[in-house]
Amino acid sequence: MLSETIERVNRLRQEALADPAFIQSAKAHEKAIHSQDNQHASKSKSAKPRKDRTLADIYQQAEFGQREDTANH
Repeated sequence: MLSETIERVNRLRQEALADPAFIQSAKAHEKAIHSQDNQHASKSKSAKPRKDRTLADIYQQAEFGQREDTANH
């Protein structure tokens, strides 16, 4: 069953590669992907790098006290 599926996929792949319309469509798709990657790369380069924050930085202004309702177990 697996070998039949592989043969069918290979036959369809060969038929597609022989079709000029498919080749043209694939090249257009490739160009679209490259242009989208280039747009994404230019946007991400302009963003400021994010500074890593430690937990000490995050909770610097927080006050931690003792709970009044502590129970001994």
